[in-house]
Amino acid sequence: MADYSLVCPFLNPDPLFAFGVEFGLLYAEMRKGEPIAGYFCRKNQEQILLAANRLGWSVTECRPHDKDWFWIEMEPPEE
Repeated sequence: MADYSLVCPFLNPDPLFAFGVEFGLLYAEMRKGEPIAGYFCRKNQEQILLAANRLGWSVTECRPHDKDWFWIEMEPPEE
């Protein structure tokens, strides 16, 4: 079985730090203006949907995967 670890472990063990990192990485992807589809932490779902709405993105699919993850597909605003 493979052993996985982070290249650079988080310096803050608080899960909220990891949620912030996930959201920041998603926001960087959104700035590219290309469609996004993927799994994200359910704890970030409300913030992700709010950001999509405020930035004019269209959420084409959003569904729970399990108790920790949800799937989302979204399109950037038309220019």
